[in-house]
Amino acid sequence: MDTIKANDKICINCKHLEWLIGIGQGLRCGHQAKREEGKMAPLVPGKFHTCDLFELKVEPKSILKESDKR
Repeated sequence: MDTIKANDKICINCKHLEWLIGIGQGLRCGHQAKREEGKMAPLVPGKFHTCDLFELKVEPKSILKESDKR
C-alpha cells in the first residue's frame, strides 16, 4: 500500500485541489491556468497525479526552534 507524505508532489497535496466530493463533483483542479470560461474546473485523474502547476498547500514545519532562527 502506498503512503502519501505531506510534501509529496501529487495533486492531493496541491493548494489548487478543489474537494467537491461532498456534492458529487469529485476532485478538481482549481488552478486559473486550467480553467475555461463558463466550464467547471477539470477533474483530477487520480490522487497520485501531478502536473507542472503543482504548489504545495502547506509548507512543511521547520525543524528549527524560534530561538535558533536568530
